[in-house]
Amino acid sequence: MSRPIVVFLALAACGITGAIGCQAPPQPEGPTLERVSVAQPEDRDTLWTAACDTLRDRSFRLDRQDKVNGVLTTFPETSAQGFELWRPQPQPAYYWWEANMQTIARQATVQLVSGEQPDEIRIDVKVERLRYRLEERQIDNAAGAMRLYSADAPTVSGERAKPSETGRWYSLGRDAHMERILLDRILRDYLEKTGNAPVDFQTEVPVAEPAVAR
Repeated sequence: MSRPIVVFLALAACGITGAIGCQAPPQPEGPTLERVSVAQPEDRDTLWTAACDTLRDRSFRLDRQDKVNGVLTTFPETSAQGFELWRPQPQPAYYWWEANMQTIARQATVQLVSGEQPDEIRIDVKVERLRYRLEERQIDNAAGAMRLYSADAPTVSGERAKPSETGRWYSLGRDAHMERILLDRILRDYLEKTGNAPVDFQTEVPVAEPAVAR
């Protein structure tokens, strides 16, 4: 599927959500977390495995795996575009549209820390959205356009460097929808293997007022 068709479909999706002004999902005000019981020593290992498996199943590549301190992080994973039907598609519709218009990545962090009680573990999930940005190049003639993606074409600031050296990832905030998906999956996997239900299940994540895309 060509890029123009993808863009057309993205705009169509935005049109479907036009009734709400193609709004960006609201940013969460609080953490996405849950507490579970770890009655048996082996339950901690089971919970850790559930967290690792969940991240891999959602196409994240594990980076830091600090089991002692209970910290899991992933490498930034580029979000799927509309033609990549074999990959999990961004949700809701605004994020799908966004991923087809720009290079968007997501980076997950899962923390498993001791709760208030000795036999409790708190699961804290955070997913950050990142946008890739390249500095514009100076192109003043047709021949210069041929050098657009090389170090031969200087950036607007006068720097001569490869695009891979000038690209930067910028934070767009958290993805509360993905955080909830990951947390629910970890809880379900852990419950199936141990029978330990969440201590205090949270049905919703507190959110701020939605922001309208401009």
